[in-house]
Amino acid sequence: MRVIDAVKNLAVAIKGSGEVSDIDTDQIAEAIQYMADNWEEIKAGIGTGETYVLPAATTTALGGVKKAAAVSSVSAADATAAEDAYDKTTAQSAVSLANANKAAINVLISKLKAAGIVE
Repeated sequence: MRVIDAVKNLAVAIKGSGEVSDIDTDQIAEAIQYMADNWEEIKAGIGTGETYVLPAATTTALGGVKKAAAVSSVSAADATAAEDAYDKTTAQSAVSLANANKAAINVLISKLKAAGIVE
C-alpha cells in the first residue's frame, strides 16, 4: 500500500463517511491537522481501550470453548459377522469391542465436560 492511499483511508475514517476516491489534498491536510490538534486525546486512547473478553458458550449463546484433551482411538478388533451363528470367540470379540467403545465414549464425554463443551 502506498502512503497516499493510507492517508486517504485515514481521511475517510476521520470524516466518518465518503469514498477514498473522493479525497483530495485539502481533505488530507485537514485530516493531518485534525490529528495534530487532537493528538493528546488520540494518544490517550491508543492501547488503553477495554479489552475484549470472549464469553463462555452456553446451550443458547455463542461463545468460546476450550480445546478438549486428546482421546485415544478404540483399539479393540472389529467384530466380524458370522454366516449362521456366532461361536464363543466371535461373541467375546463383540463384547470386547462393545466394552472398549463404551470406555472410549465415556472418556470422550468426560473430557468434553472438563473442557466446558458439554454439561
